[in-house]
Amino acid sequence: MLISCNGNKTRGKSSDNYDSLFLGIYLGMGKTAFYDHCWKLNKEKVFTHGPKNQEVEYRLETELDHPVMMRFYPDFYKEKIMEMPVTFTYQAWAPWHKELGSDSLLVKILPLFKKWYGEDFKVTQHETQGTVYYKFDGKRRINIFKRDDQFVQAVFSDMELLKEMKAEQKVEPAN
Repeated sequence: MLISCNGNKTRGKSSDNYDSLFLGIYLGMGKTAFYDHCWKLNKEKVFTHGPKNQEVEYRLETELDHPVMMRFYPDFYKEKIMEMPVTFTYQAWAPWHKELGSDSLLVKILPLFKKWYGEDFKVTQHETQGTVYYKFDGKRRINIFKRDDQFVQAVFSDMELLKEMKAEQKVEPAN
């Protein structure tokens, strides 16, 4: 399994700076490095493109009870990965397959995330996202929630880059 993420301290950074995401991708990764990495894994047939060629797709074939499609594409800030939204859906999902909906998938994804990123996820209620499982470690925040009847959504955020971006947005332009 290529998603091994336990430890999450990478590239010689300080011991409290967790930046690993999955499959060799990390918070702060440069845009060119991300594209090169994905292209390499696409040529190796690890990745493919998602619907409409707008996201990267990876198949979790054996990690859960049924094959799951994992789709992602980062949000960049200053040419670095600032956030990584990821959707998960059962490959065989259909509206009439209630057992393959996001309710049952979330129950499977959460233990998988605890295995990959550590047990200490907390839970909160969000006004629009409903129940959200979240975790902070170092500069990385992970949120997991049910997006709709089909998809479970995870969002990885680089809290340092988010803070920097928000601080820059507050600065008034010079006249």
